[in-house]
Amino acid sequence: MKKYLYAAALAATLASCSGWLDLKPYDGVVEDDYWKTKEDVHSMVIGCYSSLLNKALVSNMIYWGELRADLVTDGPSADAGIKNIIRGEISPENGIVKWDEFYNTINQCNKIIEKSELVRELDQTFTESLYRQYVAEVTAIRSLMYFYLVRSFQDVPLVLTASNSDAQDYYPAKAKGSDILDTLVSHLVAAIPRLPRSYGAIDKTKGRFTDLAAKTLLADIYLWQGSYESCNSLCVEVIGSGQFSLIPVGRESVEVRNAADEVVDTAYYANMADVELWFDQLYVTGNSVESIFELQFPKVHESLNDPFFAMYNSSSSRPVLAANDAILDGVLFPVYEYDLDVRDIRRNTYQQGYAWKFVGAGLSGTRRTERSFPHWIIYRFPDVMLMRAEALTQLAIQSGNRQDWLEEAYGLVQQVRERANAVEGAGNKMSYPINGKTLEKLILEERAREFVFEGKRWYDVLRHARRDNYAGENREYLLNMAINSAPPEKQASLQVKYLDSWFHYWPIYVGAVEINRNLTQNEFYLQ
Repeated sequence: MKKYLYAAALAATLASCSGWLDLKPYDGVVEDDYWKTKEDVHSMVIGCYSSLLNKALVSNMIYWGELRADLVTDGPSADAGIKNIIRGEISPENGIVKWDEFYNTINQCNKIIEKSELVRELDQTFTESLYRQYVAEVTAIRSLMYFYLVRSFQDVPLVLTASNSDAQDYYPAKAKGSDILDTLVSHLVAAIPRLPRSYGAIDKTKGRFTDLAAKTLLADIYLWQGSYESCNSLCVEVIGSGQFSLIPVGRESVEVRNAADEVVDTAYYANMADVELWFDQLYVTGNSVESIFELQFPKVHESLNDPFFAMYNSSSSRPVLAANDAILDGVLFPVYEYDLDVRDIRRNTYQQGYAWKFVGAGLSGTRRTERSFPHWIIYRFPDVMLMRAEALTQLAIQSGNRQDWLEEAYGLVQQVRERANAVEGAGNKMSYPINGKTLEKLILEERAREFVFEGKRWYDVLRHARRDNYAGENREYLLNMAINSAPPEKQASLQVKYLDSWFHYWPIYVGAVEINRNLTQNEFYLQ
């Protein structure tokens, strides 16, 4: 077997704020001459984190989570691949469904898991605890990659051994998505106790898998599986750790009076200085107090430029996504019923058709003219709060609308809403006793407001639709979204397609099926 060159796993030296990503180039290093010391293993672990910065990988995190949903639409520079997906015309020939970079990262993780144990025999300073930590880190990275693949394709190849050669006879068949998730759960349960709470520097702690970041990922998997008690328990641990909090935004209350000078409501105005800090800390500076895990894009490295500035910036020649103002204005973000300029601060994250959180130089500043190296947030504190609210709500529904759980869930939602100075619309007010299905819908909408453009919307809606095997009216979540997302002439046909559950997942790229004789195409796309 030919010797394996590991150049692809390692980036050139990165001079950036993310100093822990600094690596020496190892182009041309032969594998047999490399795995000798704990420093070699450390470099490869950091190389796995660097692989997450791949443009194609991050772009697909966004495309797979947003294109089929209703909060973005095609901008003036969108290519045919983007336009076709938004129209509900999804084909195995569309390059957006390629999964190559996810499996490249998975293979790097597998390589480290296999080789690091051998290094322990060669380097006596490579301690058992450090070895276990490194394996746990790449296990978490691999689990994140597979979670994206299962949510996007359902059944995919489960590869837990490294591929060492292009000449290797390597044609894995698909495994059931449910079995893959069970495997991820068992792997993460074993990995979490081996992960540290902190790596010292803030960019390392936010940019590498800590025990709390891995618990958040596991809670997300549990939520997708419908394991609500397990999801709730992990969310309680993360929330109770004291390591994260919402970036505070002060509010001032004002009495609203009618023509007869009677008090009819209390309006709230967010402190704009606090709002500016909230926007800067989350979407410009990064690594905020509410960040749990985010990809640390370096300031100086052309091959690792973030893709989302150009993606959301319509002055660019690259494919573009635009804010779907028709749904965001007045529907997702209701207008305050009285004639006052009261608004949800998250309404400022899209402006003039732009996803402002990724193209704005500041909340009230001008649009950026060049990328300014923001990070990509995978998980932050409101995610855990709303995951717990969703898990409690489902447990309450299963228990006949148990009110104490519903009230606790609603309290978590209200914390997120109050920080955002959310406007109370007709669909946002809870009456008592709380109805579980009504709260379920509010939580889904609140996730849309909180994580708009952040690559979560499609997965959130699909999770609600497929719950309990599409029981009751759950599929309506998808059918209604078709009305919001597709052009009018495509809405009816898209709704018909959504009646087939296999259409809820991507086709396997035609090139992958042609190369791998053991791969079968997803069922809908065989019609």
